[in-house]
This record gives sequence, structure tokens and C-alpha cells, in this order.
Amino acid sequence: MSTAVIAATRLGAAHDGAAELVVTLRHAGGGQSEVRLDEPAAAALLDACGAAGPEELAGAGWERVRDALRVSWNRMAAPIDNAEQPHGMALRNNDTQQQEV
Repeated sequence: MSTAVIAATRLGAAHDGAAELVVTLRHAGGGQSEVRLDEPAAAALLDACGAAGPEELAGAGWERVRDALRVSWNRMAAPIDNAEQPHGMALRNNDTQQQEV
């Protein structure tokens, strides 16, 4: 059995105004904490729990939330495939435009 479970969910707004899913976790000792999930993480959580909507997430273990956060993080941390870059071009220093190297 999980040491923490989803007790409630609600919609929230991220700093950029995008919608996010706020998940309240209830811990075994009675404490609660909130975890904010961006859209990809929320979608991964719903999918992993087989839920059609946030209201169906109550009772799911915190491990599902953790795994959903990993899905979101991994999509951001994916390496750039240099094979897709034209010869002699690369993205540098998080620039959004290609620069000659």
C-alpha cells in the first residue's frame, strides 16, 4: 500500500497562465502536500490511472504522480538529435536559432 494517496485534485494556473493540475496528496500520518502537474504530466497521470478526468484520480498512489512527473521531465530533457541538424549547424546555449559552428 502507498504511503501517500491522491486525496483531491483541482485546476490551477502556472506562472505563465497555462492550466495545470494541482494534486493534493494525503500522507499516512495525516499530513497533506500539493504537487503541481503541467499538461504532459497531467495527461500521463490520467493515462496511467485509466482515468477519464481528474475526479477519478482519488485514491491513486503517489507513485503514479512521481511517474507522471518523470514523463514530463524526460520530454524536456530529451537530447537533440544532431543527425537532424544540417552539417556545420548546431543549437548553442539554448538559442532558438541555428548558428554556424
